[in-house]
Amino acid sequence: MHKKEVFAWGTYDFANTIFSALFVTVFFPFYVKSFLGGTEFQIGLVFGLSMLAVGLVVPVIGAWSDALGRRMPFIIFFTIICCLFTYFVGQASLFYALVFGFIANFSYHAALTAYNALLPRIAGSRLGFVSGIGTAMGYLGTLISLGIASLVLYKYGWETEAGSQAVFAATSIMFFVFSLVMFFGVKEPPSHKRASILKSIGAVWKTLAHISKFRSFFLFLLAMFCFSNAINAAIVFLFLFAKQQINLSIQSFFVVYVLQSLGAVVGSYLSGRWVERYGSKKVLVGAGFAWIGVIVLLLFVSNLTMFIIAGMLGGAALGAVWTAQRPKLVELVSKAKVGQFFGFLELTDKFSGIIGPVVFGALATFVNYTAALLSLIVFFAAGLLFLRGVRK
Repeated sequence: MHKKEVFAWGTYDFANTIFSALFVTVFFPFYVKSFLGGTEFQIGLVFGLSMLAVGLVVPVIGAWSDALGRRMPFIIFFTIICCLFTYFVGQASLFYALVFGFIANFSYHAALTAYNALLPRIAGSRLGFVSGIGTAMGYLGTLISLGIASLVLYKYGWETEAGSQAVFAATSIMFFVFSLVMFFGVKEPPSHKRASILKSIGAVWKTLAHISKFRSFFLFLLAMFCFSNAINAAIVFLFLFAKQQINLSIQSFFVVYVLQSLGAVVGSYLSGRWVERYGSKKVLVGAGFAWIGVIVLLLFVSNLTMFIIAGMLGGAALGAVWTAQRPKLVELVSKAKVGQFFGFLELTDKFSGIIGPVVFGALATFVNYTAALLSLIVFFAAGLLFLRGVRK
């Protein structure tokens, strides 16, 4: 483990969380609904269908990167695509904004898969510690991005169309600029391997045909599938929920988001330590129960104070999930196929990204937010049941 490479690797968590915070959680849903006339259901479909596309393609990308012995070309390519289409969303009509949002979210997750597959080489034996450092740096990125976005919105207007468009541009620039630290700071050893897409598809198909032999890994995927259903829905609709339930403004939400991110930084760092001491499975179980507590709080939220408490606890639990799932996967699979298996983790995450946001958006649109929140508890409870069967 080299400290400089660990830092450079972690800065990509710092960079890509800017996209997740500003684009996914706040401004894409807000902009589409407030200024383009879209609905929660359409927003859910964009994120859901982009997750489906990634779920089908990303395992092949992971297998391809395994065969080539290279991760960085995939990370760089998809990061650039994501940044470009993040900017284009603010310049488009409803239909094209939905299409561009689809492409941006697809590219973000495709790059993230290759990035996660770098972890074993970067971390060596300190998987939990380095994963926690990366996740904590990600939430520091959220804090920095909220500060810069606040300055942009102060100039262009907090809840205006021009302000949202300016934030899309700022998000694309920040994501790209901060990613440069990893692009130049992480050096992969030279590789002269050759691989084709067809061979990569064959490798994925072969693994899928024998997936039942990896019982613990299969149960782990099911558990993360359930967790991710709830988490993806919570991330996409958190602001719209707060706006409807307690009439929260964007300015106030930024304050809540800062506190939530501080909770996530602490949760990520501590959970990285706890993974090394108690094991990643116990940390994931604790995070699952913490999330259920957060959803119960949200069911009864009636004022800003309750929402802040729920947000900070949710941030800590979210950081724990992202920190613990990466080392747990590495424990369960061969290092020679780690990229492919991270692709399968992304596949489950993306399929959950279809179901979670679409179910939540449909329940929120056609029933109410209470029914939508109850669906999240069901997902977390199912995930905890699957985790019980996971062994090393």
